[in-house]
Amino acid sequence: MDGNEQERQCWRCGSTNIRGGPVCPHCEAPQPLPPGSDLFTVLGLPRKLVLDTDDLERRYHAGARALHPDRHQTAEPRARELSERASAVLNRAYRTLRDPVARGRYWLELHGSPLHVDNKEVPAALAADVFETQEQLEDLRTSPTPERHAEVRRVRDALAARLRGLKDDLSGLYAGANGDGLLGELKRRLSEIAYLRTLLGDIDSALGDECGADSRH
Repeated sequence: MDGNEQERQCWRCGSTNIRGGPVCPHCEAPQPLPPGSDLFTVLGLPRKLVLDTDDLERRYHAGARALHPDRHQTAEPRARELSERASAVLNRAYRTLRDPVARGRYWLELHGSPLHVDNKEVPAALAADVFETQEQLEDLRTSPTPERHAEVRRVRDALAARLRGLKDDLSGLYAGANGDGLLGELKRRLSEIAYLRTLLGDIDSALGDECGADSRH
């Protein structure tokens, strides 16, 4: 039985069957999260990679209103403490789950396979691009001619487009089977995204961060 299904008792009004949500539906008191709760539980969502973003928004804003510390500033100390704690977790859940890349990384963590584990090599699909780009950046640093600036900008645009494509492709991967049995493929794609972001950051630094938005999103 996961955090969404656990029947609990409200510490304030004694009502039962409040499930895994952070607020009692009867007296609206903030609740401690059940042990083992994940970020999906915090927002009352099933643990799936495919999410209804409109539903996610509604749940987040409803929870944020119910848990806002200002709403509980005159309540008992326990309610104030729980509202602050739950608000922080709610914000983290929202930031993580609304971003397909962050959601995928969190999915790997939930399944005991974080992205950084056994993942120290440059992805094979990017190895040639990484080597060539680093060479071009070194040439730019030693001899920053307009022609080399222009060439590096063209490389950057191509890599940024590739990054956008990889992020867009995550939706198809998620819809395919909700990530079941696809941890290896998910890890491969997220690894490419992570290395592309790093490479784009290196390019932005060399170019003076002229157009660095894509490497940070």
